[in-house]
Amino acid sequence: MRLRALLVAVATAAACVMTGSGVSGRTPLALGQDCLAAHGPLIAYGHSYLESPGIGGAKASYATLAASSLGLKSVIRAVNGGTTVDVDKLVHSGPTRWVPGSSDLVLIDSAINDIGDKLPTARWTAALQHTLSAFAVPPVPTILLVRPLQVTAKTNQGHDPKVIAAYAAEQRKVATKFSAVRIVDASSGWNPARDLSADGVHPNTAGMSELAHAVRGTASSTFCAP
Repeated sequence: MRLRALLVAVATAAACVMTGSGVSGRTPLALGQDCLAAHGPLIAYGHSYLESPGIGGAKASYATLAASSLGLKSVIRAVNGGTTVDVDKLVHSGPTRWVPGSSDLVLIDSAINDIGDKLPTARWTAALQHTLSAFAVPPVPTILLVRPLQVTAKTNQGHDPKVIAAYAAEQRKVATKFSAVRIVDASSGWNPARDLSADGVHPNTAGMSELAHAVRGTASSTFCAP
């Protein structure tokens, strides 16, 4: 990955706190001074969590919140109800296709609809691998791959933590084949009863904040020196 310009200087730790960090139980995250800025916007591929945050009552998607906290713009390339197969099409074709060098930071979120549609694991993982391969052409961006999170709707298999864990394990196997991939794991702070809207699938404002915090933390661990 090519060297990036120095991140916009942060005057105080408060200026670095994640938007929405007032959610109960969250520790505010501040960027240090030894950080490098990503070139270009945060380009996010996925489904309704990104495309239509209003479904869950949120005003902005977690990708937009995270990008803003990092001093970046966000570009959302998503489709409501999209599975990884749909995301793969967005990445590889049409006006949403990935253009090498257009950004240093990409986010992929697709698994919960695969789980909900009972998409066979082999088909899901093959689509994910094909998606990630699009970013292997230099300059290679950092890819933030969002781990699926438990939902509460009984109509979605994702209400079963064992199913979520199985998909997450398969996702990680694919991710290990690509050195630029970083798993965004918000599960430790995720509370489905608090973070999901009444439909039991879509994040509310608290859920979007929790996801944004996780995205920001993962990005910071990549772009900031320890």
